[in-house]
Amino acid sequence: MTSLSRLIFLLSLVFSSLLAFSQAAGDDPDRVYGFDPLLYNGRLYTFFPQPGTGGTQFLFNKFDTIGSVTLRGVTYSNLTLNYDIYSQQLVLKYYSTMGSASLIEISCAWLEKFELGGCHFKIETETDTTKRIYQVLGDGTEKIKYYRKKELLLYNQPISGIYYFSKVNREMYVLTGNRMIKFKNNRGFVAAFSSSKQELIKKYLRNHNIKVTKANDLSMTELINYCNTLGRL
Repeated sequence: MTSLSRLIFLLSLVFSSLLAFSQAAGDDPDRVYGFDPLLYNGRLYTFFPQPGTGGTQFLFNKFDTIGSVTLRGVTYSNLTLNYDIYSQQLVLKYYSTMGSASLIEISCAWLEKFELGGCHFKIETETDTTKRIYQVLGDGTEKIKYYRKKELLLYNQPISGIYYFSKVNREMYVLTGNRMIKFKNNRGFVAAFSSSKQELIKKYLRNHNIKVTKANDLSMTELINYCNTLGRL
């Protein structure tokens, strides 16, 4: 084979390889790049407080919690997630094929629910243009919902930083029937239910020494599951 023939042969091989790669990318980009466009379609997460800001905007201090998300009925598991409570944004950490870490926002337009740190969260439409993320407790039709938020506050005395994030503030609701009722204490929780159930719920709270403002998720889950056993009383 002459040098010219050999060169033409090699060029044809390169061209054929590039064409095959292009066709593979066009037919199935996930197979080539390894990223599902339904999951990895959010914007880059760019909210980073100025240096010296106290606390964190996230639910977890370290960005190493494994969870799952459901987008348009498709569930993705074993993801590294964190919940920016200040901005009300679920954030995904992923690694590129080169090994560099990036953070992207999970689009709330497609996000239906997610599991994080043993907690179940659901995205609910409040109006035509706004959505809210609630932690949901309970296995029956009646549920407890928590809306968690943080504030970025200004220190009232000169220290190393100017701003700090507040602790997690929690709004508490009972979903019963088609009503979602806000409560702040035991009395408000009991009042959310029909009068025929109220004495039984009061007794349960007393017997289990539950104060709803301080009770952990397990106690509150058991409480609302008990309320569900009362049926249509």
